[in-house]
Amino acid sequence: MSGVLLYNHGGCENRGCEAIARSTAALFAKHAGMDCTLASGQPDFDRGACIPHVKSVISSKISPRSVQRIINSIGFRLGQPREMEVARTYSPVIRAGKGSDVCLSIGGDTYCYGRQEHLLVINRRLRRAGKPIVLWGCSINPEVIGGEALTDLRQYDLIVARETITEQALKEAGLPVCRWCDPAFTMEPVETALPQGWKPGATVGLNVSPLILNSAKDSGAAMEAFLALVEHIIKTSEDAVALLPHVTWAHDNDVDALKKIKAKFEGEPRVLMVDSTLGAAQFKFIVSSMKALVTARTHASVAAYSTGVPTLVIGYSVKARGIARDIFGDEAGHLIPVQELSGADELIAAYNALIARADEEREFLKKRMPEYTAGAEEIVRRITALTKR
Repeated sequence: MSGVLLYNHGGCENRGCEAIARSTAALFAKHAGMDCTLASGQPDFDRGACIPHVKSVISSKISPRSVQRIINSIGFRLGQPREMEVARTYSPVIRAGKGSDVCLSIGGDTYCYGRQEHLLVINRRLRRAGKPIVLWGCSINPEVIGGEALTDLRQYDLIVARETITEQALKEAGLPVCRWCDPAFTMEPVETALPQGWKPGATVGLNVSPLILNSAKDSGAAMEAFLALVEHIIKTSEDAVALLPHVTWAHDNDVDALKKIKAKFEGEPRVLMVDSTLGAAQFKFIVSSMKALVTARTHASVAAYSTGVPTLVIGYSVKARGIARDIFGDEAGHLIPVQELSGADELIAAYNALIARADEEREFLKKRMPEYTAGAEEIVRRITALTKR
């Protein structure tokens, strides 16, 4: 095996994860002539995604019925070191990495979600094997850069931050970091049929996620605010509202939240649901056809920004804040922290402001994107140079 290993990938039912894998594989094929192997938490689903330039999809973990699982069970009873158990569990990733030219950890905001024991062990094993490892397209809350996380981050030969908040924090920690946009900005959309009831030039997208509702001060009040926004759009305009499910993981499924909105407006033909089985590139085409987008998922906003669609993010993360800041110079007016969402009036006012500046923002994004996404060839060259050490 050779080429690029993409690991720490949760699975393509998260269209943001898919967009990172898809765009990264395309970048290395175009600028380095290298194919990728994808180590996935959902290998069966991801094989069906048929991502170009991904030559194989492997499971990140050993099978529950494998001999290694039995060995792990026996070892646990005998008091084997925890690191040996983790290394055996993730042996498919470690084995694939040892046979690759360079290894990219592509779970962009993994370090925002608590202890990452598996990465510490995987990275340690790949370092021992002399393999260059890169943390790719990441966002990290500055307050978590310490302790075990910092120990792990020091193992990377290069960290590519996707926004300046993370870049600055990593620089202050003395880590080898550079900045480039989230690779999903470069993903090409794939044309697909627009949903029935779509109004060309007059369809507003709305994405709501369980994650964002759980991050709000009052999840019930947050949902009421989104319902009030849809009602406002229907009552004050002729626009349609397209409900966009960007993540469909069983444990974090946008469809669950969006179905509640759809049910509230049952019988209203201008409220429509986008097919949740579409892939990331098809979603990007649908987003590119929208008049505007209000979204909780950051990668839905990436699809919008990169295709010139005016966007309001209901955010909670460093990546949402950092990306908006880097594009516009200031996230104010472009992002509402969900923790600060006070209710329907605030959301509707922010939406009205978005529509008022929509033409200006559309033109700004079209001019801004070429400069913002420049440097793809250079960043790939810098990573592939690590293989020649």
